[in-house]
Amino acid sequence: MNPVKRIAKREIALLLNNRTIIIFAIILPFVSFLFFHGLFKNGVVRDLPIAVIDHDNSAMSRNIIAQIDATPELQVDFYPLSEKDGEELIRTGKAIGLITIPKDIQNHLKNGKQVNIINQYNSNILLPGGLENKAFNKVIGTISAGIFIQKKMKSGMSKQQALINYQAVNLNSHVISNPYTNYSYYLNTGFLTLFFHIFVILTTIYIFGIDLKYGKGTKLLRISNGHLSPLILGKLIPYTIWFFFVGLIMLYSMFVWHDFPLNGSKLAIIIGLLLFIITTQSFALLILSVSQSFRTALTIGSGFAAVSLSFSGITFPIFGMPKLLQWMSQIFPFTHFFNFLLEQSQQGFPVYYSLVSLAILLILFTITLFLAWKNLKNLFVYGVFKSSI
Repeated sequence: MNPVKRIAKREIALLLNNRTIIIFAIILPFVSFLFFHGLFKNGVVRDLPIAVIDHDNSAMSRNIIAQIDATPELQVDFYPLSEKDGEELIRTGKAIGLITIPKDIQNHLKNGKQVNIINQYNSNILLPGGLENKAFNKVIGTISAGIFIQKKMKSGMSKQQALINYQAVNLNSHVISNPYTNYSYYLNTGFLTLFFHIFVILTTIYIFGIDLKYGKGTKLLRISNGHLSPLILGKLIPYTIWFFFVGLIMLYSMFVWHDFPLNGSKLAIIIGLLLFIITTQSFALLILSVSQSFRTALTIGSGFAAVSLSFSGITFPIFGMPKLLQWMSQIFPFTHFFNFLLEQSQQGFPVYYSLVSLAILLILFTITLFLAWKNLKNLFVYGVFKSSI
């Protein structure tokens, strides 16, 4: 029998019978799909709890509170008696923000005096805190515009002229990426592919590492007639096909099941997925080739995949990083696939603009496989990891 087919047949049997492989390659990927889609099922953050202290208790203050509560992002859940009680709600995480309306606000506004409404929010929680502040500013801006326009109209100015006087320059904003401001579209694109990346790299390390741990490397090399290529192809092809299938389901769950925007090329995304899988597998082989033990390989692999999130630009933009870290971010295949997926799904770039990301993935695949080859061959000739730990 052809060595590739013989080894591949053995790996298919392991895929269907080995408990660890079943967990890494079959169960956990689908659990992660369900988890993250469930976690961000609303897509947009709504009804963040806030506290309000109303020192004026007038029609104007009640109108301000009503408009704040009417915003989709905010919900007035607490009316503390003092600022100390309100700040305690923020510290304990029960409320995102505390809005304090001063006394005599209605009288001051009638007399044309400027008033200050205090907004305190927790900026340690970046996303909710930023949304709270943005929604608050929007409400106060709307109220201020209404008061200004009414005052000008009473002096004989037309409504249109009052509007122009209030805002002489009109904003015309266009959101290029994620115009729906749906957090599921952006975050799930990153988290789903990141965990997919983790499962591919750990499974690849496991299927090679488990044989080396128990001294089966020499036997496998003998089956492949002393050549490393048939050994690698035979072991990887079944898992490449399987993870390609899992990746297609992941994309289906995003673009069909949850209706993520897909403005680019479907074929390009499918090709990018396959290239991402084999590049991830090549990194797993490189990690194996430099590891002294099975445990070390799994530790380095999981660490490398997890750190990919920080270097991808999801949590912090790459252009804001120091130059050294910007260069380091280019080492991670996840950085390029995530960028490619955003360009082809939400941003709708022409395919030729995204070919750079695919080219870098191909270069990374080639370089890592080249670097791993000699050490990997020696490892299988030796037949076992140098350390049994």
